Amino acid sequence: MAEKIKQYLTGNRIIIILVILSIILFFIIYQIDFHKNSTLDTGVEILVSLETRDLYTLEEKIDYMKRKAVDANDYSALFGSSVIFGDSIAEGLGLYGFLNASSLVAVLGESTENSVDNIQKLIDLAPHHVFFELGLNDISHPYTTMDSYISSYENLIDLVQLKLPNARIYICSIFPVTDEVLQDDPIFNQIESYNAALEEMAQRKHVTYINTYDVLKRNPEYHNQDGIHVLPEFYPLWLDTLVNNSDLKNLL
Repeated sequence: MAEKIKQYLTGNRIIIILVILSIILFFIIYQIDFHKNSTLDTGVEILVSLETRDLYTLEEKIDYMKRKAVDANDYSALFGSSVIFGDSIAEGLGLYGFLNASSLVAVLGESTENSVDNIQKLIDLAPHHVFFELGLNDISHPYTTMDSYISSYENLIDLVQLKLPNARIYICSIFPVTDEVLQDDPIFNQIESYNAALEEMAQRKHVTYINTYDVLKRNPEYHNQDGIHVLPEFYPLWLDTLVNNSDLKNLL
């Protein structure tokens, strides 16, 4: 009799253990399936989100994923499909390591009048976004007028639109100079008038005007000692302004 009870209890223990193991196995499988479904749902949400963004190609979608994987201050990744075309101020973006050479066509002394030869370099890079930063050298040139400046600028835009019809074009306003520079060289008092003409031109050419003038005007401490160029600390402010006022914000 005792032996039968012992066998009975042993059999019950085995059944209980099997039931417990089955329950544990069920929860393990459930958690795995839940994780897979959650991951799949997240992936689908990302793809749906990308489909609703104003991006050009699969390459732009890859850029978005790359942006998510890099540090927030890695401007070289964010501007990977862009080119900034400008003068010595833009050149500093490369000198101080903010952008790669493939995102810059910038030359000391560059103006709208002498930029035609360098436009081909920009076109060869085939960017999706083009940011122009030109004007201080034009204003300082004794033979440049506002009309000739705008005419030369329009010519540059026409060349880019002809060769890169899908590229988004952005025009940066001319940066301010310090009050000391204005006193020494009153010709720079024309900057605000030139910027007004730039904004009107941008509307006429169906490109985007970005007010970068105010960014430096509100932060004069970022001017270099010469009162014209800028310190390295200014460049993140400028780049953030470009991102926030362009399609690049869709990559954030």
